[in-house]
Amino acid sequence: MKQGIVGKQNHTLHDEEFDLREVFNTFLQYKWSIFFITLITVFIAAFNLYFKPNIYSSSAMIEVKSVGAKGSMGEGDFLSGALAGFGSSNVDKDIELLKTFHINNIVLNKINFHIRYYIDKKFKQIEIYDNIPIKVEDVTILDQSIVGYQIKIIPQGEGYSLQIEQTLKNKILHSLFKKEIVELPQEKIYPYNKSIKTKYFKLTIKKNSILEQPLYFVLLNNNRDIFEGIKGSLQISQLNPDAPLIEIAYSDTIPARADAYVNELAESFILQSVAEKSKGNNRIIEFIDKQLAEMKRKLDASEEKLEKYRIKYQAMEPTLQAQTYIRELSAIDIELSQNELKEVLIQNLLKYAKEKRDLDVIAPFLMELKDQSTINYISKLQEAKIKAEGLRSQFSEKHPGFLAVKKQIQYIKKKLILNIKNLQVSITHRNKNLLKLKKNYEEKLSSMPTKERTLVNLKRDYQVSSETYKYLLRKKSENEMIKVAILSDYRIIDNAYHSGAPIAPKRKLFIIVFFMVGLILGISQAFLRNFMNDKIQSKKDIEALTTLPIYGILPVLKQKILKLEVFKDPKSPFAESYRSLRTNLQFSRKIEGKANVILITSTIAGEGKSTTAANLGAIFQMAGYRSIVINLDLRKPTLHHYFSVDNSHGISTYLSGKNEIAEIIQPTHYKNLDVIASGPIPPDPSELILTNKLDILINELKEVYDYIFIDSAPLGLVTDTMHLMQYADTSLIVFRENYAKKSFVTDLNNLVQTHNLKHIGIVLNSVGVSSGNYGYGYGYGYGTYGHK
Repeated sequence: MKQGIVGKQNHTLHDEEFDLREVFNTFLQYKWSIFFITLITVFIAAFNLYFKPNIYSSSAMIEVKSVGAKGSMGEGDFLSGALAGFGSSNVDKDIELLKTFHINNIVLNKINFHIRYYIDKKFKQIEIYDNIPIKVEDVTILDQSIVGYQIKIIPQGEGYSLQIEQTLKNKILHSLFKKEIVELPQEKIYPYNKSIKTKYFKLTIKKNSILEQPLYFVLLNNNRDIFEGIKGSLQISQLNPDAPLIEIAYSDTIPARADAYVNELAESFILQSVAEKSKGNNRIIEFIDKQLAEMKRKLDASEEKLEKYRIKYQAMEPTLQAQTYIRELSAIDIELSQNELKEVLIQNLLKYAKEKRDLDVIAPFLMELKDQSTINYISKLQEAKIKAEGLRSQFSEKHPGFLAVKKQIQYIKKKLILNIKNLQVSITHRNKNLLKLKKNYEEKLSSMPTKERTLVNLKRDYQVSSETYKYLLRKKSENEMIKVAILSDYRIIDNAYHSGAPIAPKRKLFIIVFFMVGLILGISQAFLRNFMNDKIQSKKDIEALTTLPIYGILPVLKQKILKLEVFKDPKSPFAESYRSLRTNLQFSRKIEGKANVILITSTIAGEGKSTTAANLGAIFQMAGYRSIVINLDLRKPTLHHYFSVDNSHGISTYLSGKNEIAEIIQPTHYKNLDVIASGPIPPDPSELILTNKLDILINELKEVYDYIFIDSAPLGLVTDTMHLMQYADTSLIVFRENYAKKSFVTDLNNLVQTHNLKHIGIVLNSVGVSSGNYGYGYGYGYGTYGHK
């Protein structure tokens, strides 16, 4: 029992070892296909990489300004709002703004993406950006179908010709479906530095230097389409959630253009933020300018009237009462004029607030109202926003503290807007009171003498116009100071920079990945082919399909001339494999001292049965056994070639009665080895074999020889071999590796079971050298399988 268990353990270990060897053998069997598939995959990768341009990344960094300084702002503290320090802000909003077409459109108008230039170099096209020998200017596209096409400039003496480069797709569509293609007259020569016109465009090509080879350019005229094409290369990100730093990165095949784009985008964004913040000032300044022009006209007119009146009435001076009326009415008119300016400001602020814009931007303008409660609300709003940004950097937007501050901000905004509306009502009420007071003074003024009343009105108009004009000038100066003092909410920390090394494609990694892919594909196809292969590929295939013993495993033999290979090199693996086969056949010998008949056949032709029979006879005679080889394959005989004997007589002539036994036995060059050739091919080989003369021949040969080897016809083609098996002590079926199908083994099993055949063994022929399944120690004795 213990011995059985050990045997099972050894068998398991052997199977595991064999599985690993089978994998290795599969690699070796398909090594060239694996190699070529891997090589082709790597070549495709290298070919693709060669035509793929390097991509460089340039990046810049900007810092975001805080939403406002802590603490309250005093009355008229315009500059403190504009000169706030740097700190945290809503960076996410700024990142999304930097990605918009609105901002990038400004950059595209400054960086030239509309015309791109290419040259041919080493079988590929390369884009050029600097030192271009020509420059395309003053482009007007007349037909949009030209957009995106490569236009080839061919130097022609002192001029040039133009040609449209057609894509393969367009050529095929034009050839098969007569699709219209974009073409230019190639024979026409255009002059440099002069405007030219075709049906597709108008442009001027300026010559900067000598154009030695054809050059290509592409026209792109739509900023929106250009942006859609490049926005995938634009990356805007926040480097650290806790720091208000934004990185602008742009990838391009031209590093200089990438630098220019990044720098221009950062600068344009900053200028845009300044322009946005200056809009309120601009509206106030525009309104003041209009009022100034009107007031200047009134001032000049009133001054002129007053001067003429004084000249006419010899510099008459108003009375003390008249001066009082002038002073009071002037003060009323000046306050009404100032209130008019405040009403316009309030209307703009309310409109701004309804649009739900950031009220922090209009903080300086709210202070123009000189209302302390409004100023207090602005301070509270800025403090709440700073607190919210602090909470946002530490917690999520669903944090209770953040939500509470957010509600507080909304409450302050509502109170601020309500306060502005109350100011508007207050100013309107104040204006009504001022108008009533003005009317009262004007009624009192009407009771005065005509000359004095006229003088009071003229002097009042002049004084009101003069004071209002001064007030407007002062306000314009203040707002211009604010505008000049306004800084962007952003500043550039690092200008555009690129390392000089391309970020893509990762050529080494690309090659390694494709090498691995090719190797995997090669190995996959090897195992797939191995799985789909219905041929016998190894001893394991036979063992899996039958319990018949394997007597020998013979190596591949390549020979153009049929000869006995065991004599060529007696120590070769080929000779050793036949020695192993000889040993196994000796163990299977039924009765010692009596002749043993061994039949060699195969399932189909071409599996090496004749070679096996001839070399078996030779290897047995080398051991001192008297041996004879009989060729009973009467349909396609080849055995006589191995021994270089005459085939004019043999088995066929003996069975047909033309020769006796002694006449057909032919000696060979070897002492203990004789051969009986097949003789001429008879018309009825099956009938000849069935005669009793074959019994006589076999019995007489048994008296003389130790081993009789019969080379018979293939088992699966004719029935002759089935009849001959009755004479054999052992029948060897030769299967050729990677030639015989696995189904042949199954057919052999059915044949053995149907006819109850005994003493059947298998020889696996033409085994690859790498398998190592032949030679010393690899033979399988008859008793190993327990077959009777």
